[in-house]
Amino acid sequence: MTYWEGKDSKSMENSRAPRGLIVDLITPLKKNGTIDGTGLERLLGRVAPHAQAILLAAPRHGEGGSLEPDLRRVLLEKAVGTMTRHSVPLFMWVTGNTETETQQNILALQESLGANRPKGGLFWVDTPLCYHSNRGLPDFYRELNTMVKYPLVLHNDPNCIHPTRPFKRRNIRTAVLKELVQIEGIVGLIFSGSLERSHHYQRACRERQHFRLYDGDETRFLGHPSMGGVVSVGANLAPAAWGKITRSSLQLHAHRENYPDRLQQIWESGDYLSNMAALYHQAPVTIIKAILSDMGIIETPEVLHPVELDQDTTTALKGLMSDFGDYP
Repeated sequence: MTYWEGKDSKSMENSRAPRGLIVDLITPLKKNGTIDGTGLERLLGRVAPHAQAILLAAPRHGEGGSLEPDLRRVLLEKAVGTMTRHSVPLFMWVTGNTETETQQNILALQESLGANRPKGGLFWVDTPLCYHSNRGLPDFYRELNTMVKYPLVLHNDPNCIHPTRPFKRRNIRTAVLKELVQIEGIVGLIFSGSLERSHHYQRACRERQHFRLYDGDETRFLGHPSMGGVVSVGANLAPAAWGKITRSSLQLHAHRENYPDRLQQIWESGDYLSNMAALYHQAPVTIIKAILSDMGIIETPEVLHPVELDQDTTTALKGLMSDFGDYP
């Protein structure tokens, strides 16, 4: 049986990937390294009204590469429980170190949820080149598609590929992506990489009308907004501003008659968000968690792999956020 066989109308309705702002949620942790459920609830309540989807346990900003399977499961269960008040889809990173481990991750998460289906829908996010070469990748996903209950969103980020990995390529080949796009259970791609490769990927995806290509680079999106949307870690701090600029950027392509007004909106919000990103880009998880903890949104600034915090940078970022009403 394939993914699409035997699905009810609600599953089909939630199978189309959303278009817009995808918040790359930091993972709130307690001092003992477990999931901060209360902080997660507060953070989700803060970002959900401005988002079209929320990405959990992303490999870098969500610390998913260091989260044990049980922590990923608890994170997803708590997020699903909280999101009953919001019709916003959840994206969940499921990648393991091998094909088998990735399959096991998905099956374990599906089993833990049971019939407790997220109100806004659920999408599995996978970075295949962490454990698989380009060769044979479509066949792997055709097999995986028979096991999953929810659609898949691919993730291409060469910075997530370990340098000692035995495979030659750190990006999905355009020809391979063109074949992957034809697999119905795969509904989108989060892309980080060169602008040239982004253009190649857009051409590879254009035959599939509702296939979403999300920009995984915030700064590039501000200058060259993609049609699918953006995955933003900065939206943890400034969800309203990121929601505004994403909506404006996407509408810019569809409603040219309001071009001057929308361009002004993009410039004002984009300048703020670009300055924010310039401040947190060297240690986004550490800095963002420190500020959210100071705001009382999450319990602690605990990170799994801490780096030294630059207090001057954090103070400057708080001042910038305060000027725009995002920091009390």
